[in-house]
Amino acid sequence: MTDDTTPELIGGRYERLRPIGRGGMGTVWLARDTVLGRQVALKQIGDFPGESEGETRRAMREARAAAALNHPNVVAVYDVTEHAGTPWLVMEYVAGPTLSSAIRERGPMTPKGAADLGAQLAGALAAAHRAGIVHRDVKPANVLIGGGRPKLGDFGIARAGTDDQLTQTGLVTGTPSYMAPEVAMGDEGGEAADVWALGATIYFAVEGQDAYPSQGNALATLRSISARPPRRPERAGPLEPVLADMLSRDPGRRGTMAQVLRRLESIAAGGTAGASPAAARTTVAPAAGAAGGAGAPFDRQASAPAPRKGNGLLWALLVAGIIALAVAAIAFAATRGDDDPGVGGTSTTTPTSSEPETLTETTTETETAEPTQEPTTEESSESSDETSQESSDDAPITEEEGRRFVEEYFATVTSDRDAAWDMLAPARQTDRAGYDEFWEGIASVQTENITVDEEASTVSVKLTYNPKGRPKSVETHTYELTRIDGRIRMTK
Repeated sequence: MTDDTTPELIGGRYERLRPIGRGGMGTVWLARDTVLGRQVALKQIGDFPGESEGETRRAMREARAAAALNHPNVVAVYDVTEHAGTPWLVMEYVAGPTLSSAIRERGPMTPKGAADLGAQLAGALAAAHRAGIVHRDVKPANVLIGGGRPKLGDFGIARAGTDDQLTQTGLVTGTPSYMAPEVAMGDEGGEAADVWALGATIYFAVEGQDAYPSQGNALATLRSISARPPRRPERAGPLEPVLADMLSRDPGRRGTMAQVLRRLESIAAGGTAGASPAAARTTVAPAAGAAGGAGAPFDRQASAPAPRKGNGLLWALLVAGIIALAVAAIAFAATRGDDDPGVGGTSTTTPTSSEPETLTETTTETETAEPTQEPTTEESSESSDETSQESSDDAPITEEEGRRFVEEYFATVTSDRDAAWDMLAPARQTDRAGYDEFWEGIASVQTENITVDEEASTVSVKLTYNPKGRPKSVETHTYELTRIDGRIRMTK
């Protein structure tokens, strides 16, 4: 495996700047594309201890399949390159917090807000499923909030087919608290497992805690998931019947991702969840050995009930799997940092170092919702705790905030104009057609010499435009920034 301190360009093109996430599947770096002059996120894939050459080639194929996804709620994969004989994934850099850190810092979302966030993520996963890709690690730490929009990241362990969750080296590919019951018991995890994990993610967003809290080690958490239903949510309101279906131990009851999308969209728009997918189908048997089935969607008691007697088949399967999973538990505990006794860990370096495979740094620009406030559809992917001193509209824009905003805006505008447009103040959103026409002709923009006037809330920056098919040009501009509803926007 390549030494993390190696100074040379990755793939002869990408300059590593600093680590922004670290976990059992490797380090995520903030890097600079020296050809296009933009910031990217960089992560080594494959070539892990004990991994065969065939597995490394498969990782490359799967990364290229993920790169084919084109969805506004998916972190874009720009490139797959090789360096020193190992593959690296080059991804969109999203400057914003993870859902995990946002909820931990600002509190849970409203049911409508969580439904809207979930609908956007369901749309992304539905697109992946149509392309034959199963994510396999949907969790709050892999949901990034940037430009007012949730983006699902880390398709690094996604599988375009039927591969084992437990690799030959004993490394668990997934996070125990977000593994579907059938996966926890060693069965194959398909699209239904992504539905379950999304349900667990939405549960976390609306409740502020995991449906299945960490039990202290991977095996105990997996046993809890396979043996009993999740605890009943207290804040979900109209989301409760949807979560009951999505978190069912019967994969057939969960519905497809497209069905989940329609139900969540209805709730986000102020409607109802509609009929359960189970009502329109012939009953499907639960996964082999899954306890309980669809009859007990939630555990109504605060503490976990004692294991049921007579679950001989379940425990036989678990015992058979424990030997294989023991190595995985050791590898998992030694390398991954997603779960802590609460809702997630933090780092003094980046907010996501205990949330592996994330691509962002926390900023003060993303808000989360007060329990009593229901955001609109446009706002609901963010939570809105506007009592925070840092995010109030009257708070001055600091030098770091101004610098980061300008870097993010010009890194975003050439790759995601919808997100960049959302970073403009309403007074500046007057000519979308002209805006699109101009930026369609620009391949990239490089920012230099950024200076911030905190008193005037202005930022001056030297911009090097790299047009498509034309010589580059260099200009210096000054932009005025302001806070609107707690978010920094460009006004002039």
